[in-house]
Amino acid sequence: METVGPPLSTTAWAAEFVAQTLEVLPVFMRDGELFWLKPVHGDSLRIGLAPSSSPGDEVIAAMTRYPLTPRAVHSTSWRSEQGRVILTYVAAVEPPDQLPPDSLETLPVGRAELARGEAMAAPRAIGVGPVLEHALRHLAWLVRDDPAIATALAAWHDALAVYVPEPFRAL
Repeated sequence: METVGPPLSTTAWAAEFVAQTLEVLPVFMRDGELFWLKPVHGDSLRIGLAPSSSPGDEVIAAMTRYPLTPRAVHSTSWRSEQGRVILTYVAAVEPPDQLPPDSLETLPVGRAELARGEAMAAPRAIGVGPVLEHALRHLAWLVRDDPAIATALAAWHDALAVYVPEPFRAL
């Protein structure tokens, strides 16, 4: 507990807490390039979500633990995984000066194909790469359409320009 610290949320995560898993994808921009942060021992940052909690507030609280300064927090997707719903938020944060040891690692954002399902069925599996791709396409749309996000992420416009926002990709 001394090296890792207390839990990130007040609700313990366990597979038995169906529909109460919150996934956070912290993203930042440095020198015009996008990077994301993930736990050193996991595919993505996940926290428990109590039924009485506000997901956005929980994301902001989790970011302050690292410490990261959020510029914008937005829900981008959900998916079913092993019988539970995973609610994903992207958190656009200021570039971190320093992260606590053995907490998060910084990775360059790569491109990924979106996970595609069928007309009446979701994809069989959805990895974190396609979820991050979808989140960045979502942000690319929001910086064009939502004044609050456009203001908060004004410096991100060029970095997000390479992401074709859904649903406009096919046009």
